[in-house]
Amino acid sequence: MSEEAVSFVTRLMTPADLKTVCQIDRDAFEAYHRQQRRLMQPLRLRTPENMNAAVRRPYAGVVVETSPGRVAGYCFTHVWGSLGWLGTLGVAPNQQGLGLGRAVIAAGLDLLHQAGCRIRGLETMPESGKNLALYTRLGLDAQHLTMVFQGLTELAAKTHYELWDGEGALRQIASAFIPGLDPTPAALWLDDEGGGETIVWREDGQEVAFAVLRAAGRRLETMQNYLNIEVAACLPEAANHWPRYLAEMQTYAHRLHRSGLLIPVSAQQKTLLHGLLEAGMQIAYSRVRMTDSDPLGDPDALLMLTLAM
Repeated sequence: MSEEAVSFVTRLMTPADLKTVCQIDRDAFEAYHRQQRRLMQPLRLRTPENMNAAVRRPYAGVVVETSPGRVAGYCFTHVWGSLGWLGTLGVAPNQQGLGLGRAVIAAGLDLLHQAGCRIRGLETMPESGKNLALYTRLGLDAQHLTMVFQGLTELAAKTHYELWDGEGALRQIASAFIPGLDPTPAALWLDDEGGGETIVWREDGQEVAFAVLRAAGRRLETMQNYLNIEVAACLPEAANHWPRYLAEMQTYAHRLHRSGLLIPVSAQQKTLLHGLLEAGMQIAYSRVRMTDSDPLGDPDALLMLTLAM
């Protein structure tokens, strides 16, 4: 069947779509991992908590229908103030190759534009040349690798972080690196899901750093062995405290019986990259970061985020 012969419409995702989206998500990624010979056992469905929290957010995402009520693909979207990106997306295996992936990605990018995002992007597996070409044709340029570090750092003798109280600290700190960047929705989604917590550090009474920390897995019966830093930032004036903040996050992970930390770092962040290597952490995997703007943050910025949630 040719792409021209396929009739489809795209629309906003609703709670009624979740059961189908959850099944497509499992089937599409299970098929991909089998092709890559990475799957040791059947892939689990996403947890109801993860799916429900996703669709309760503003701008949850879009779906593509091949006929009324027949959802064949989906794309989650994330809006963090001036930054918006495409999260997890997929098309049912028996509907792939018909142009539906391109349609749902284009609809997701359009939704981010309507939401007022000045920067739009995503992250994808570097071995997928087909996906890289598709995203490039849709206006996104490959910028850098995001390298996810995994490991155990030294523990802090005592901790000074505070639990985030829901106020504007995250936006104030993050916007110092990228104007308009507001990761508050990530912290709210994680709290709504019950998947982790957000911690904040103060120096001389001023909030200078934060970390949104995922402790729970996104899929059923999946143990999250490492504490995942979904987004974190430390202001330049507090950069000398960063090693201590890292040790405090390791202590936080230890208290939750997690093996260590997962930290996303852009390849352009050479200071942070070298520091993590010197701390004994290893690169677990990488993704290609693609955006329609300049790279996110300066090379020396203590700003860690992943565009692949």
